[in-house]
Amino acid sequence: MDNVQITVAVVGSRSLTNCAPLLARLDALRVAGQLAEVVSGGAAGVDRLAATWCQAHGVACTELRPDYATHGPAAPHVRNAEIVRRASLVLVCWDGHSRGTLGAARAAARLGRRCEWLARPAPTAAPVPGGLGL
Repeated sequence: MDNVQITVAVVGSRSLTNCAPLLARLDALRVAGQLAEVVSGGAAGVDRLAATWCQAHGVACTELRPDYATHGPAAPHVRNAEIVRRASLVLVCWDGHSRGTLGAARAAARLGRRCEWLARPAPTAAPVPGGLGL
């Protein structure tokens, strides 16, 4: 990814309030001059961590919230698909359980976006708890 500036999606579990690998990766992209913008969902946990990091480092951060009025119960999934659609690189911070995080990673895979799994390894094709897999 040379010195082309990119939009990076940060998706992750709400239970993760600290993720040193995420902060290190964002720092590395910023120092390399590659980070144009971060896009996330504005939720607690990883999303909030990324937004706080962006504010501290002067990096643009776009937070997309679920639109329940338009999409009803599917709103978080629609929102997650839009987050990864806007990005070239998706940083995934998964707690090993979050279905929303896996859904965002699956959406990224369908769109051919590169994913980096920073908190836990990516699940294999084998089922994971809850019957979810990539």
